[in-house]
Amino acid sequence: MILEIVLFLSLVLVLRHWLTRPKGLPPGPLGYPILGSLLTFQMKKVVEYQKKYGDVFMLDFAGVKFLYICDYKLMKDALGRTEFSDRPKLEGLHFMSNGKEAGVIMSNGQRWVNARRFLLRNLRDLGMGKSSLGEAIIQEARYLIEDMKQHAGKPSKFPESLNVAALNIVWQMVAGRRYDLHDEEVCDFFKIRKALHDDSFGFFLLETCPILKKILPKFVINKLFRMEILDQTVVAAKKLFEKIIEARKAQLDVNHAENVIDEYLIQMNEKTEIAEFFNEDDLMRVISDLFGAGFDTTSNMLRWMILYAAKYPDVQKRVQEQIDEVVPRGEFPTHQHKSQLPLLEAFIHEVLRVSSLLPFGVLHATGEDTHLAGYLVPKDALVFAVSEFSHQDPRYWESPQEFRIERFLDEEGKFISHKEGFTPFMIGKRSCLGESLARMEMSIFSAAMFQNFTFSPLEGREVDLTPQNVPIANFAKDQDILISVRN
Repeated sequence: MILEIVLFLSLVLVLRHWLTRPKGLPPGPLGYPILGSLLTFQMKKVVEYQKKYGDVFMLDFAGVKFLYICDYKLMKDALGRTEFSDRPKLEGLHFMSNGKEAGVIMSNGQRWVNARRFLLRNLRDLGMGKSSLGEAIIQEARYLIEDMKQHAGKPSKFPESLNVAALNIVWQMVAGRRYDLHDEEVCDFFKIRKALHDDSFGFFLLETCPILKKILPKFVINKLFRMEILDQTVVAAKKLFEKIIEARKAQLDVNHAENVIDEYLIQMNEKTEIAEFFNEDDLMRVISDLFGAGFDTTSNMLRWMILYAAKYPDVQKRVQEQIDEVVPRGEFPTHQHKSQLPLLEAFIHEVLRVSSLLPFGVLHATGEDTHLAGYLVPKDALVFAVSEFSHQDPRYWESPQEFRIERFLDEEGKFISHKEGFTPFMIGKRSCLGESLARMEMSIFSAAMFQNFTFSPLEGREVDLTPQNVPIANFAKDQDILISVRN
């Protein structure tokens, strides 16, 4: 009898814990005991939760708190504060540095401060954000246009050269070299990275829910989460980046750094103050961070621009006509033409808005207990600033589901550069350090593409604007399009 009473009371306590939410936390769905929402969560449910619980809600994943921020003003408040500026302390996010914190994107504290300061200073010295870099982008755009001509006049998928052309701009600053647009080694690496992206949710789930590693046998983890793809990515990346580092070491002139890697090696050897955390594992991760950031945003946005131009031919025609008016025949668009091409800039920004390339932003974490919108947010909560909600919020955008470049034009037809609710490069202390470079690349590359080509769907087909089934990013679906050379 006593045993039955004990079991009954235990059950009551478990159910009470399960069915009640700790006081002060943001609202959110109830989960199962111990596992929380782990067994029932789907990405598409985030939309339902936002409608039900509001602009701030929280999920429990086997004891790990996931905070979702869905309003622009709340994002701006949170991400501008030190308490929300950490990255999660998860070993799996540092697979390029053997589980140790490294690099710039996912590092914290003084390590992150030093890395960001070092990269901003050196990338700016090498031309980032300056018109002097425009010539390199124009030259790369010429190569891209010539390659795209090979695909013209017939059904074609997105040219792989989009990836390499975008990478080459930052890579010349980082490593002092450019790749041929069809370089076999780098194109093969892109394919491996794509496979990793396709399975990214599994890796993310495994790392953010440590209980899975405790309750699942290793062979099940390897099979279920396809860990061989991660291993292949690490091997291929290290092979590629080690070759680059060794080449820079062999050519290094300590009195004249030609690129970011050179300067890093010099600072590391001289043990300067900013190089407090510099080492070769960290350099490998820095290169990996810049490699991914160097092509992911720009190349994927160029794909979206092609699709939206094909979907909205009238808009494409207006943009092309303005380019023709501003840029003389036989000349390439330059950074100096940007202010004279408001339709192109408005088009780029509207594509950035509707595509929301990183719908959940880059993951943040709270470094201490804090509050947001009157709710308690505990230390080590994982924080998602959901830019896709901000970009579709009727409080900031009239009829947000519609594609309208006029949102970014004033009554005189001039480009409006700053809009509330617009967060494609995130905001706050961890905003994208390469934003100015990405903007310059998108402007010049897209101007060159629309000057030289018209993009359209195949006869009898519709452009598919639904993104790939990749949970952490809205990548454009690869599909047949028609590239026509303009006279």
